[in-house]
Amino acid sequence: MSNYFIKWLHRQFRYFAATLIPAVLIIGFGMLAVTFWPAFAWSSTAVFAVLVIGLTFWLV
Repeated sequence: MSNYFIKWLHRQFRYFAATLIPAVLIIGFGMLAVTFWPAFAWSSTAVFAVLVIGLTFWLV
Protein backbone atom coordinates (compact mmCIF):
# COMPACT_ATOMS: atom_id res chain seq x y z
CA MET A 1 0.00 0.00 0.00
CA SER A 2 2.82 2.38 0.78
CA ASN A 3 4.46 1.80 -2.60
CA TYR A 4 1.16 2.57 -4.35
CA PHE A 5 0.83 5.82 -2.39
CA ILE A 6 4.38 6.88 -3.27
CA LYS A 7 3.76 6.19 -6.98
CA TRP A 8 0.48 8.11 -6.84
CA LEU A 9 2.17 11.04 -5.12
CA HIS A 10 4.93 11.02 -7.74
CA ARG A 11 2.36 11.11 -10.56
CA GLN A 12 0.51 13.98 -8.88
CA PHE A 13 3.74 15.96 -8.52
CA ARG A 14 4.63 15.40 -12.18
CA TYR A 15 1.15 16.53 -13.23
CA PHE A 16 1.46 19.63 -11.05
CA ALA A 17 4.93 20.40 -12.38
CA ALA A 18 3.95 19.81 -16.01
CA THR A 19 0.70 21.79 -16.10
CA LEU A 20 0.09 24.24 -13.30
CA ILE A 21 3.54 25.77 -12.84
CA PRO A 22 4.03 26.61 -16.55
CA ALA A 23 0.48 27.98 -16.78
CA VAL A 24 1.05 30.31 -13.83
CA LEU A 25 4.40 31.44 -15.25
CA ILE A 26 2.94 32.17 -18.69
CA ILE A 27 -0.06 34.07 -17.32
CA GLY A 28 2.16 36.04 -14.94
CA PHE A 29 4.57 36.93 -17.72
CA GLY A 30 1.70 37.98 -19.96
CA MET A 31 0.32 40.27 -17.28
CA LEU A 32 3.72 41.87 -16.77
CA ALA A 33 4.23 42.21 -20.52
CA VAL A 34 0.93 44.06 -20.96
CA THR A 35 1.82 46.36 -18.08
CA PHE A 36 5.36 47.28 -19.08
CA TRP A 37 5.55 46.95 -22.87
CA PRO A 38 2.07 46.66 -24.40
CA ALA A 39 3.29 46.96 -27.99
CA PHE A 40 5.25 43.70 -27.70
CA ALA A 41 3.02 41.84 -25.25
CA TRP A 42 1.58 39.23 -27.63
CA SER A 43 4.83 38.32 -29.32
CA SER A 44 6.95 38.25 -26.17
CA THR A 45 4.34 36.18 -24.33
CA ALA A 46 4.15 33.73 -27.22
CA VAL A 47 7.93 33.31 -27.29
CA PHE A 48 7.99 32.92 -23.51
CA ALA A 49 5.21 30.32 -23.68
CA VAL A 50 7.06 28.27 -26.28
CA LEU A 51 10.24 28.39 -24.20
CA VAL A 52 8.46 27.40 -20.98
CA ILE A 53 6.56 24.56 -22.65
CA GLY A 54 9.73 23.29 -24.30
CA LEU A 55 11.64 23.48 -21.02
CA THR A 56 8.82 21.69 -19.23
CA PHE A 57 8.80 18.80 -21.69
CA TRP A 58 12.57 18.58 -21.50
CA LEU A 59 12.64 18.51 -17.69
CA VAL A 60 9.55 16.43 -16.97
